[in-house]
Amino acid sequence: MDFTGQGRFTAYKIDRPLTDQEKADRLDRKRKLNTQVRDELSAIKINSTYMELVDRWYAPKGWSVIFALMLAGPCLMMVVLFSPTILLENRAYADPLAWVAVLIAWGGGWFGLWAAWYGFRLEAFRQTHYPIRLNRKTRKVHAYRPDGSILEADWDKLYFCVGESVIPAYGKTYDVRAHVMGKDRKTVVDTFTLAYSYMGKKESVPAIWEYIRRYMEEPDGVEQNWRYSDICMPVDGRREGVWFGIVRTFSMAAAWPISQLIFSPVMSVITVGRWIAMYTSKVPKWPAEIEGQYVIEPDDPYRRDWRNNVKFNFQEGVWPVICFVVGLSVVIWGLSELIPALMSAVSD
Repeated sequence: MDFTGQGRFTAYKIDRPLTDQEKADRLDRKRKLNTQVRDELSAIKINSTYMELVDRWYAPKGWSVIFALMLAGPCLMMVVLFSPTILLENRAYADPLAWVAVLIAWGGGWFGLWAAWYGFRLEAFRQTHYPIRLNRKTRKVHAYRPDGSILEADWDKLYFCVGESVIPAYGKTYDVRAHVMGKDRKTVVDTFTLAYSYMGKKESVPAIWEYIRRYMEEPDGVEQNWRYSDICMPVDGRREGVWFGIVRTFSMAAAWPISQLIFSPVMSVITVGRWIAMYTSKVPKWPAEIEGQYVIEPDDPYRRDWRNNVKFNFQEGVWPVICFVVGLSVVIWGLSELIPALMSAVSD
């Protein structure tokens, strides 16, 4: 789970000078990179006026919901089992150590429930995604932020670099970071992630950066991206569907169908978390004053969105569903065996 930039504890650092690393890893919008181009399943729509992309938190959506629910279960048991009323009922209220133990466990349970709710709310009851628009004609960039506000910036004035984040128990992740600079061109006054590959692999950054850069800078950038991106994310004015939620979650191992089956119990549970996040959240809508800047010509030959997606083959569209059913069945069977055993142990 990479929640860099989302929430109060992982917010981007602003009102600061550029770091030496950001200066060394600057991405030049005018320089074409000799690299394989990849969109990392980030495009929502493409046309001659603008390109719309998903945010950095879209691909792994569902992880935080599931971890929150997994944390909430034992914490709720701690709150119930170690309630101070138990001391009163068992006449152990005269023992100071008993009070200390119960209050520590009870307080820890409540803290865990708060942490679970915080993690749950990172994805649920928010926006289904936080779109980013790049206007090729006006050279403007608009980006939805988790707090509901919208950032507006000039493409030609943004400072692009390889952004680095650290996730506990995972390590470093990398993205295409965009900085809004102050009038002195030295101070970072705002920041957002322009592009992100799943799990933040550093070697993927040049490929997705070149995909975006060529759209905004190359004379035939629109045509190139239109021809390349044959799968657009189905979230344009709508929620992601149940079927695509399965496909998107399992796509992290799309090249390894056997791995999809082996890890299907984990991935099926994450899919359920993704559904919860999607169907409790609102579909983002651009304000009229911003939408008016993104008029598409009616005869634009380079219009593409999810309605133009290529048809998935068996491995891409059917196999993930089979793996999901198998994985969820294994999870349900495991829980049906585990829960009665735990209840019996508690009662004893």
